[in-house]
Parts: sequence; C-alpha cells; structure tokens
Amino acid sequence: MYNKLEEIIKKCKGNVLVFCLDNKLISYFDNNNNVNLFSISSNDSVDNKTFNRSKKKKIFNNSKSIKINKLRKKISKKSIDYIICNMNEMNNYYKYFIKDSIYLNCNLIYLYFDKTLDKDFFIKRYKRYNVEVECSEYKNGYILTIYNKDKNNNVIKDFIYLIKDTFYNIAETIGNILVS
Repeated sequence: MYNKLEEIIKKCKGNVLVFCLDNKLISYFDNNNNVNLFSISSNDSVDNKTFNRSKKKKIFNNSKSIKINKLRKKISKKSIDYIICNMNEMNNYYKYFIKDSIYLNCNLIYLYFDKTLDKDFFIKRYKRYNVEVECSEYKNGYILTIYNKDKNNNVIKDFIYLIKDTFYNIAETIGNILVS
C-alpha cells in the first residue's frame, strides 16, 4: 500500500492538501518540485493564520486539534488539485471532511486506511455526491480514489446530508449503548 502511495505522491502536480500523513510519506514530497504542499497532521490546526496559499513549497501548522470546518475560510473553492488523507486519524471529522473535500478539490482525492474501517461507509458517502469512486485492496488496507472533476456542491444538499449523518450517528451511539 505504501508503494502505491509513493507512486501517487511522485505523480502529483499543483496544490496538494495532506491530512495526517506520517513523516516517511511527507518526505517523498521533497523530491517532487511540481507541488505546493499544505500539510495538516493530527496535532495541527487550520486556524493558524500562516495557513494560506503561498509560493512556499510547504506550509505546516502547529496546534492541538484539526478544525476541518474552518478549511473553507482558509482555502478557496476548487483550488486544491489533490487531497491525500489517512482516514484512521480522522475518525472524529468524517461528517465535515467528506463534504469539504468535495468542495475544495478539483481533481483527485486519495483516502487510505487499514482494514478496521469499513470501506463501504466511505464509498456510500462519496457516491451520494455523484462522483466516481475506485477501491484498491491491499493486504494491510485500502486506498480509495475519488474522481472529483467538475462536480459541484449544493449548500442545501450538504445541509441535509449533515443532518442525516448526525441523526445516524446518534442512533448508532444509542444502539451501541443498548447493546452493551
């Protein structure tokens, strides 16, 4: 799986938004001169005023939590060419991440995670935005490739999905409490 991610990183061109990648994968961006890298790790925040588009190659943030819902204020619509994300670290931010990744991205989204997470969950959530999703299975996890070319968001549709997901999460939590 990491070999495939290395190939993906080497092919990237333009603006790349990276969430929760380990240092080994981020080091592959050093060899790619065609990339403006915006990196957010699990101890970073989008709230930092230094996070914006710049001519610098890398922009890192230092804080304690990720504020995914603030991304729209800091990055303009459809300005990110690639998004690469480790979904194992993003489990608290699914409902914001999915809609904001569609909003910000204009080309490809790569999600990778291990087999403990349900791949059908992510496929179902992205399919409702009428994007093409491709899943590659490896022995230690999955890589989802979401083709997001020329897809637009609808504010009303996003709001309805947010409410639907919130009720789904509440029902799932109640179900887990009753079962245990």
